Amino acid sequence: MVVIPTFVVQSKQVWPSTAYTVQAGSKIVVMWLSGEWSANPAWGYMVNGNGNPNFPSAKTGYALPGAPEGALVGKVGTSVFLIGNTGVVPQNLTGTLYLAINDDVNGIYGPGYTDNIGSLKVMIVKEN
Repeated sequence: MVVIPTFVVQSKQVWPSTAYTVQAGSKIVVMWLSGEWSANPAWGYMVNGNGNPNFPSAKTGYALPGAPEGALVGKVGTSVFLIGNTGVVPQNLTGTLYLAINDDVNGIYGPGYTDNIGSLKVMIVKEN
């Protein structure tokens, strides 16, 4: 097991790079360590990497439609996937790992990422 240094995912950033390159066939696990954030301050509360259970299926236009709003999501190339509090990067992917909050990427339904608050600290672990 190889632990990559921790990374802080800011809720206002759309797809910040972790600067970590995923290689196909490797098992990469991303784990939430601490922090809370909100994709919509009107919720009145913050959430962890699992996102908001009251909004379990984000609309088209979000980073990952169908996943909880406010959840931690990952991207390698054009493939976007759910991380939540703990998730595995699909093992068929190669490229830079990006992480973000699941929110309205282009501001179709409101201010998008500009009104987000908070951040999550995560650990990236290569298990093989």
